[in-house]
Amino acid sequence: MKISPAKRRTQAILQVWVKVVMVGLICSLLAKSSVAQSAKTPKKLVLIAGKKSHNPGEHEYLKSVRLLKVMLDQAPNVNGMSTEVHADGWPADPSTLDDADVIFMYADGSDFGMANDPLFVGDHWRILEKQMKRGCGLVLMHYSTFAPQSHSQAFLEWVGGYFDYESGKPGASGKEAWYSAITTETALCKPAVHPVARGLVPFQLREEFYYKIHFQEKDTRLKPVLTAKLSGVDEQTVAWAVERKNGGRGFGFTGGHFYANWEEPNYRKMLLNAIVWAAGGQVPAGGVESKFYTDKQIQEYLR
Repeated sequence: MKISPAKRRTQAILQVWVKVVMVGLICSLLAKSSVAQSAKTPKKLVLIAGKKSHNPGEHEYLKSVRLLKVMLDQAPNVNGMSTEVHADGWPADPSTLDDADVIFMYADGSDFGMANDPLFVGDHWRILEKQMKRGCGLVLMHYSTFAPQSHSQAFLEWVGGYFDYESGKPGASGKEAWYSAITTETALCKPAVHPVARGLVPFQLREEFYYKIHFQEKDTRLKPVLTAKLSGVDEQTVAWAVERKNGGRGFGFTGGHFYANWEEPNYRKMLLNAIVWAAGGQVPAGGVESKFYTDKQIQEYLR
């Protein structure tokens, strides 16, 4: 049977359309496969707690990182996160840091000797440098923001600021005064416009605030996240964030003295936002949702 030229043209057009549709289906399947594969690779959050050195209720490093793990694992509006908790200032197997998306450090600082700061014990600093060079995020809380002058440039590069206890000048009494300062009081804290501040509103907080933090001059990367109106001084930046050229993100917060502050929703939200953001994750529009868990609830969850 002879096929007319018109019918041949129609068949040719249909064949082209079939090929186009098949290519489109294949591309769609590949894209979905890529997304599914990406979803199988969660952000790795490594939470490190230093050794206990203060009174009960103060500098509760391990209790805090355990609480953070439970809050992150149970957050109803955050997915794709894998959390690890490490005690005594450092992971028993440091290789776990090699694929971490963020390292959260909450431990003693170096003002009583660098051996007291887990960042400077053994080869820890070299390992941390390696992670920062590949773009790993870093979050430093409270005492961990203390830095010796010998390592201050790295702190400025990685997190944008640090507590400076070495470059002060003699005060009125003739004694050496720190460049940075400390005060314990109830202050009004105000969030700025930043992903870490999503969902935050101004709130009152009783805290041992570190202030007069040493920031790098003209650092265009530096973004204040939280300020506090402290007695006798101008409003002070107590939480800040930076994005490094290699894609790594850094966050510093000088609060963290009293464990009871975790019961404040804004306090929890800022720290949870900071960890997610520093890991390269997407902070929800209203911030990471959470609730406070009791010691018993945390123990049951971790068990």
